[in-house]
Amino acid sequence: MSLIHLLYSPAEIARDVGKNARAVRLSKNLSRKTLAELSGVSESSIQRFEVGGSITLEAMILLATALDELKPITALFNPHQPNSYAELKSAGRKRGTK
Repeated sequence: MSLIHLLYSPAEIARDVGKNARAVRLSKNLSRKTLAELSGVSESSIQRFEVGGSITLEAMILLATALDELKPITALFNPHQPNSYAELKSAGRKRGTK
């Protein structure tokens, strides 16, 4: 279990992500209505996300695309890539053991 998980609940992290999305929307001078039209996500869903962090992954991807912020979403769970031949050689095949 990570230290972050001990400090913040999943709900708190979700609310922070929603607040960040709101800040990005406002920095691009977009209203919720305009973002809803651009993304295909309803205004009420955008409001729920920005206030409480509640959203489906599909809707988050649509919003990120409309806000031109898709790269951070696609970077989630991206496995570490070796930086050298030595790292590549020593990495070997990995399997889950539990």
